[in-house]
Amino acid sequence: MAITKTNFINYSRCPRYVALDDVKKEKLDSLISFEEYKKEEEEQQLRELLGSMFDGDGNDLIDTKNEHLEVMLPYYNMVEILAGHIAPKFFKGKFKFSKTTQKQESFDFKINGIRYLCYVDIYNETEDAFNIIEVKATTTKKYLDMGVSIKGEKKSIFEKNDDGIYYLLEDLNINIEDHMPIDKYNLQKEKLYNKLTGPGHYVYDLAVQRYIIENDLKQNNGEDKIGKIKYYLAVLNSEYVFDGTYDRGEPVYDTDENGNEIVSFIDLTSVTGQMLDMIEIDRKKVERYLNELKGDKVPIGEYCENKKTTKCKYSKICWNFIPSTNSILNYFESHLGFKGQDGVKRERYDLINDGYVDMLDIPESFLTKEKHLIQRRAYDTKEPYSNNQKIKDGINEIKYPIYHLDFETFPCPLPRYRGEKCYTQSVFQFSLHIERKQGECDKEKDHYEYLAIDHEDRREELIKKMCDSIGNEGTVLVYNESFEKTRLKELAYIFPEYSKKLLKIRDMVFDLMNVVKTKSSLYEELGYSKEEAKMFNYYDYKMTGSFSIKKVLPLFSDLTYNGMEIGNGIEALVAYAKFPKLNPKDYEHKYKKLVEYCKQDTWAMFCVLEGLRKNVK
Repeated sequence: MAITKTNFINYSRCPRYVALDDVKKEKLDSLISFEEYKKEEEEQQLRELLGSMFDGDGNDLIDTKNEHLEVMLPYYNMVEILAGHIAPKFFKGKFKFSKTTQKQESFDFKINGIRYLCYVDIYNETEDAFNIIEVKATTTKKYLDMGVSIKGEKKSIFEKNDDGIYYLLEDLNINIEDHMPIDKYNLQKEKLYNKLTGPGHYVYDLAVQRYIIENDLKQNNGEDKIGKIKYYLAVLNSEYVFDGTYDRGEPVYDTDENGNEIVSFIDLTSVTGQMLDMIEIDRKKVERYLNELKGDKVPIGEYCENKKTTKCKYSKICWNFIPSTNSILNYFESHLGFKGQDGVKRERYDLINDGYVDMLDIPESFLTKEKHLIQRRAYDTKEPYSNNQKIKDGINEIKYPIYHLDFETFPCPLPRYRGEKCYTQSVFQFSLHIERKQGECDKEKDHYEYLAIDHEDRREELIKKMCDSIGNEGTVLVYNESFEKTRLKELAYIFPEYSKKLLKIRDMVFDLMNVVKTKSSLYEELGYSKEEAKMFNYYDYKMTGSFSIKKVLPLFSDLTYNGMEIGNGIEALVAYAKFPKLNPKDYEHKYKKLVEYCKQDTWAMFCVLEGLRKNVK
């Protein structure tokens, strides 16, 4: 059998993964086809791509239909090609890269009858060795944010050198203490060695590749090159701003006005070198799993990567004993564990593996946080918790007319329009319901909307329609204000002629979640103590640990997303992404369904607000 880099990473999770993957001992000497390799790698790439766009909270991207993943594949391929074309600006020598896997440079080695195989995104041949550049559709922000804030200034453990490449401070022979305390530096750097962290996931991937390459060289008389090889990640530059230049309708990603390339390179040679012993241990572990093929139940843990785009594809099998609602995982901040009155901390996975799976399984003595006790009582009694006075005071902050607003966005890895950065949440649709007096709003007559008809830059049209529809007085009501506020600020910066009005709209924003959940600063201003201000206002066991609008809506309305052809944000962006490929009949149908979905989101806010009003009368 040939084990690819992706399979190596997955097989090292636990022995059960290997057994469930239906690996047979008699296949250990077989070769993997290019088609099989490509399928495995593409699946992983797509998951990583969506992982850069969504935090996974409330959206199970792993169980999403393949079409939802595949609309992003062309963007991933473009990132690889862009990196290949930009690399010669930073590295000397010859380059080999291709979006076709079998045209890439490959390495493999064999040990104990098992072949380990990897392909290289960008192979850079130098005078006496070569460089390995692995392309990932994440951004520099993931790495440059690793650091500390000192007197309001962010200090990263990475720094750009004169050659334009990012290095760890220690690799630049910089005195780390001049930048940050050494213990803080080491604490941040430790994340690079943990494959379950965001940055560490990509570093581990590169380290596995290095392990395969070095063993290939050892088996093929190339050992003299090992100490001369450098290992890099090529990632999207989070500071790059697209200037709106196109050639035959396609964006041209030249150096921006600030001298930024759209792709940056991070030297991880020293880190991956320090991880080789870890990879060797993992290889022996994988080999043992392959030989034993034990499908027995194993304890669940962080390595299952639940709620991440990288989660184990067999988690449904291993996690089937955990209730889908109101399990101990649904306690707020359960990832921090539970510390009882005895002061002993109990990790959530340890508790689950010991049989504590339902919310009510945990002894009350383990629950010292008031939030947890409220959740438990609501579930136990089936009676909702409600702080009616806080809800009333929150609602009183909402002024008329109320503009119930929602955006739909396309979080493209590559900027599509002028002024955008990588992964800008590009607004292509808004829905607006205007409630002029309390409770007076017609779903159809008081609805205003805009949806881009194609993939041309329609942002100004959208802005004009929105600005014309929203007055200068009242409240712009949203659900989860940070999203809409950020979009409004971005649009104001890109379109300065509309800046005054857009920033006015932004100042009018009020978050309906403040009324349902809470917002400490708001309620402290209203005279509540810090303790009461931070406590949530409403909780029903049917919310099962989530304040998403789709969990809150059924508590106050019969309105439902069930049965809708487009019923969530991912389905919305996929429908929009397919616009250029649809025939006229299908286009008209999808356009109508997108309008219907976004309208549902703003009408849902009206229904929740009405329900809250009636609930606290």
